[in-house]
Amino acid sequence: MINYTLKQLYSYESVIRLGGFTSASKELHITQPAVYMQIQQLQDSIGAKLFDINGKKISATFIGKKLYETAVKTISTLENSKLEMDEILSPDSGHLQIAVATTANSFISALLAKFKKEFPKMTFYIDVTNRQSLLNNLKNNNADLVIMGEPPKDIPLISQAFMKNPLIAIAHPENELLNKKRVTIKDLAKETLLTREVGSGTRITIEKFTGLNFNSDIQINSNEAIVEAVQAGLGIGFVSMHSVNLQLKNNIIRQLNVAPFPIVRQWHIVHHAEAELSPIARKFKQFVIENTKTEKYL
Repeated sequence: MINYTLKQLYSYESVIRLGGFTSASKELHITQPAVYMQIQQLQDSIGAKLFDINGKKISATFIGKKLYETAVKTISTLENSKLEMDEILSPDSGHLQIAVATTANSFISALLAKFKKEFPKMTFYIDVTNRQSLLNNLKNNNADLVIMGEPPKDIPLISQAFMKNPLIAIAHPENELLNKKRVTIKDLAKETLLTREVGSGTRITIEKFTGLNFNSDIQINSNEAIVEAVQAGLGIGFVSMHSVNLQLKNNIIRQLNVAPFPIVRQWHIVHHAEAELSPIARKFKQFVIENTKTEKYL
């Protein structure tokens, strides 16, 4: 079996490319005898002559040329890998893998845009998804950071709350409940209630704090679709205030004044306890915490 080391491949590639042991030793910062020894060991391991010497000129034999091609490809792959690792580990660049609850995308996109201006060399992939997918990301450690509501208790996590997340009830501007002086949970129970799918953080919270029984067969898997359904007059919706600021300001929908709403939760930035964050991930985590202290993204 042929065995050779990376050090031998580096030495051989340098000798053939530069045409001599002296030039190779200078490039590799080792002595000429050391380079010669590496090449000799490589030649002995392969069991065939790898180079010819014509005066001061060294050239590869037929087998040597094949080995040289292998050495070039191997070294190129390794050097490119080193560059990629350097970029990932660089505090000013690298790649960030983020998973975000659909509701949080309304402010995380703005934070990412601001962060990107400070660190233009960094790249990122953002997965905007539902709670179940976020939990899978955390279990399998598939994302550097996860932005979500209430973190699960059954996964070892490092979690930090960074901003309030008010959950409100919304209605069509012509809904009769808006004319009542006092709206109760009993009033809501008579309406068609629109919320996220079973298992979503929003639905779990509403059921926990209000005891409402969702009497509608309508299940919607995005906040945008809930807002559109409310705009169409299909019923009462429950969403994070973060996701409907613009619609409320333009009176496209109205906020219902009904206890216990708004239900104030927290947004959390989370990662697996066993994961070691890259420098760029640590910077983004700190950036999120510092830039949401005043809740200007609310």
